[in-house]
Amino acid sequence: MRKITFKEYFVTLFGGLWQAVLWILGLFGYKDESKFGIVVKRVFALCAAILLALFTVCMLYAFATDIVYRKWIRPHTDDYVWEEKYISNYIVSQQMYYSDKCRVYDKNKGEVLHEDIDWVVVSGDKDSLAVFARNGKRGYINRFTGEIAIPEIYTRAWVFSEGLAAVEKDGELLFIDHSGEIVIDKDFQVYFDNPKYAFKNGYCMIKNPVNGKMGLIDRSGNIVLNTEYDNLFNNEGFWQVEKDGCVGLYDAELKEIFPVENSGICIYDDIIEVRHADHTAKRYDYNGKVIVDFVIDEVSNMRYETTELRNNTEVSGDESFDNKVYGIANCQQYMVRNGNYNNPDYYGLLNRNGKIVTPPIYTSIEAIDRNLYLCQPDGVIINDNGKIVK
Repeated sequence: MRKITFKEYFVTLFGGLWQAVLWILGLFGYKDESKFGIVVKRVFALCAAILLALFTVCMLYAFATDIVYRKWIRPHTDDYVWEEKYISNYIVSQQMYYSDKCRVYDKNKGEVLHEDIDWVVVSGDKDSLAVFARNGKRGYINRFTGEIAIPEIYTRAWVFSEGLAAVEKDGELLFIDHSGEIVIDKDFQVYFDNPKYAFKNGYCMIKNPVNGKMGLIDRSGNIVLNTEYDNLFNNEGFWQVEKDGCVGLYDAELKEIFPVENSGICIYDDIIEVRHADHTAKRYDYNGKVIVDFVIDEVSNMRYETTELRNNTEVSGDESFDNKVYGIANCQQYMVRNGNYNNPDYYGLLNRNGKIVTPPIYTSIEAIDRNLYLCQPDGVIINDNGKIVK
């Protein structure tokens, strides 16, 4: 077979493009056979050849950089191709740059312990076993020795917490110990939407597999808080629950401190601030005893429009000038923020002596006279004593 030279290749390529240009121009009725027409056709053919050459160069460059260099050359020429994540002092998981390939490596011995690992995750409390994935299955590896402690036989698996780990096998949610023995088997199922199973202070959150409602189980697998809450989490050692837009609080022993009827609960270093259903806010100690009986977030004066007008002769050309005279109302407006950010804040009246005139039951208060106030959402008018004026 005779070899084709570069000259023959490009002549053939240009000839083919020339015929293609003639065909395309013919579709649009361009059949000028004059010298000018031939020049136009040759320019089109040359432009098409240049574009095709540029496209070919780009494809070859992408193939060389993304495949040839990345997969075949770089792993053998670049010493630093692994991104390391320490599992313990000497055992690391190494992720190859520009690749999904991962391995477990012993830096002390300088040897690869396990190839083709998908990922490795260490628990937050630094348990001796870390969960790993390989070929779509999950198991556990001893992060100090790098040895496989529990083979990858589970569909899904979560990190160890307080000596137990949740695993999914054959569609069932189980809890195992460090030896792989099943400790909890109560016919639980995994809820599909982002489940997180971790023991905290002896309890673990689970979800109803049908509606995703949350509850708690103990280390024996007994349900100690029914799966009826929209949200449930550990907050500074307390268990905070949410249901139908209301929140409640249990202590570490699951003794109810505040029922699920409040709009918001915040826990600080030594106090619990509760936004109650009646729009008031109070502060309690950790045992539920009242420390501050009435919490106010903001206080402001209110202005009302009088019948007097300012003399605006000096600024008569300024149409934006407000020549109305405003007075300061007798009472101040105070605000109590709502614990639920989807709901409005509430307001009440406070006299100049700091005495509460009305509870925070209004969505807004506007002064319409020195001692009269328009209150929403009902549109009632009240006086300085909080009485409705008819």
